[in-house]
Amino acid sequence: MNIPVLRTRAAAAPLIVALVTGFVTTASPASADVPGRVVVSDTSDSNSNDKGAEVACPDAKRVIGTGAEIIGDVAGGVGGDVVIDEVIPTGTTVSAYGVETLSGTSSPWRIRVWAVCGYPHGTTSVRSVVTSSHPNPKELNLDCRDGDWLLGSGYQMEGARGNVSVTDLVPTLDSVWVQTKENHRGYGGNYSLRLFAICAEERPAGLQVVQEETEENSSNKGTLVSCPEGKLALGAGFSIPGAAGETALIEFVPTSRAVSATANELSSTTREWSVVAYATCASE
Repeated sequence: MNIPVLRTRAAAAPLIVALVTGFVTTASPASADVPGRVVVSDTSDSNSNDKGAEVACPDAKRVIGTGAEIIGDVAGGVGGDVVIDEVIPTGTTVSAYGVETLSGTSSPWRIRVWAVCGYPHGTTSVRSVVTSSHPNPKELNLDCRDGDWLLGSGYQMEGARGNVSVTDLVPTLDSVWVQTKENHRGYGGNYSLRLFAICAEERPAGLQVVQEETEENSSNKGTLVSCPEGKLALGAGFSIPGAAGETALIEFVPTSRAVSATANELSSTTREWSVVAYATCASE
């Protein structure tokens, strides 16, 4: 399994990158540890076109974590026919976009985007880093600024056109790692990959990353990881070990105290693979 070990403070591995950007928002007065925490979502129309959705945090709350899911027609289903191409956080919004794979589908489907919102203490920033168009496949690591802590994350592919899937979005306490695989092990086009990190100046009490993994087999599958008692979910992540370009994520969703992650095969395969769900948790 190609999953990095969770850590607290370590230097990132060297990366081929084109740009690092970020913006900062300031805290609102509050007394609780992560006051005003709420999970909100919005859903696109239902049709068989590529589409996106965006959700805004209410009451000037700031984005803490992200999530997205593909919702298919009950009869036809779209498992493995649609790729979650991007999940992009800003200071107050999260947007997500779904793209059909090369085989496509005539079944209607929707994409739902999720945002975990609140008033964390201190300043928060959304940082990003982007690869150049080569090589394929791609991986990136992004650290928060020295002394800051990771709350949530996101990603964006440009030019992939449904031919590439994100197989890993793995959080640690102060960094996030992302990896892509070309669907069915082949794509001749160029695409770029951007990774986002939502970082906090002040560490929320009880901050920790927990994970849960399914069994390894060749069936569609998902898992749920719960935060320890007395803690709430801030950020969500996932990994699909053994995917090898033959599976696609269909959901990673933060709830009040848990994170779910599910993936489906792009086409029938005998390869054994698993799904890992990650939850970044903090005390209530």
